[in-house]
Amino acid sequence: MAFEPALARMRDLLRPGGTLVVGLAREATLADCAIWAAATLVVRITKVLRRASVPAGVPTAKPAMSYREVSDAARRLMPGVRYRRRLLRRYSLTWVKRHPSA
Repeated sequence: MAFEPALARMRDLLRPGGTLVVGLAREATLADCAIWAAATLVVRITKVLRRASVPAGVPTAKPAMSYREVSDAARRLMPGVRYRRRLLRRYSLTWVKRHPSA
């Protein structure tokens, strides 16, 4: 499903007072790539120290949208959304649906 229709549908289904949190994006700029490279190193070291491994058979897909595209779309659809970039390709959109009377 396309991002904007999916995000709009989730927004519409959310009860007043409910919180929506989503997120995964791709690198589109040199700065995005630099942040990803630094985060990758930190994650790899942490995995080695914890002796962590990737579960077998977990499906993956490359993100279709850049961080900027996600942020712009979210701000259009959900005024007041909080956008935060996370490690690797993750971000979080946090939005609280207001009560109609608020």
